Amino acid sequence: MRSRMDKVQRPGYSRRNRMEHAVPPWRLSAGIVALVLDLAHVFRIAREIHGPMVGSDWPEPAKAVCSVVWHAATAMMALGGLALIAAGLMPDRALELAALPVALFLSAAALFLFYGRRRLGSVRVLPQWTAFLAISALALVGLA
Repeated sequence: MRSRMDKVQRPGYSRRNRMEHAVPPWRLSAGIVALVLDLAHVFRIAREIHGPMVGSDWPEPAKAVCSVVWHAATAMMALGGLALIAAGLMPDRALELAALPVALFLSAAALFLFYGRRRLGSVRVLPQWTAFLAISALALVGLA
């Protein structure tokens, strides 16, 4: 039969120990938001952008290259989201797991800002940059 002292000494039992090893919500949230963005990219935005492009009268090589870039972005968001979730679950490896996704998401935000402003005259036309900045901010707050 275990005594009361045994319960207190077992690792993971005390409230303080659970709080010290709790999953950091910021990195985990960044990963979840990235995966939600990826789902929107696949199931909603694809109908507005990728589908019409594939159905257009563009030359087939141009369509193929655009499809590759589209699906590369899909993979980047999915893998980045999974890496950020892993960073949230493995605090000792958080920086290594989060650095590349954050850099990729910041570069995507910069590209949307640049092309929105340069080619379309307004950053409001391509608002995707806001999602990429939000994901990066959540991850960076979680790393701080």
